[in-house]
Amino acid sequence: MKEYYILTFGSTHAAIATDHILKPIGCTIMPVPRFISASCGISIRIMPEKREEAESLFKEKSTLAEGEYSYYHVVQGDPADTPDNNEVMCDRILL
Repeated sequence: MKEYYILTFGSTHAAIATDHILKPIGCTIMPVPRFISASCGISIRIMPEKREEAESLFKEKSTLAEGEYSYYHVVQGDPADTPDNNEVMCDRILL
């Protein structure tokens, strides 16, 4: 099972600005997964152990308005466990 959080953005500029804020704590840029739709193809992946620190930094340093980003909790089954376990649960959450 894989669990992580994703920030998606309405523009590449917003994604890059957020990357500069969250990169020091180990968050990474990744393509927006197919199961999430966004107008920008770049997202920021946040591991569960970095969630609180990432949220705090984002709230403190980001200048993005609420409609300029979306925040998701993602849990994916691991096909290595069982071949049919490709299920993805993705919930949009408020930051």
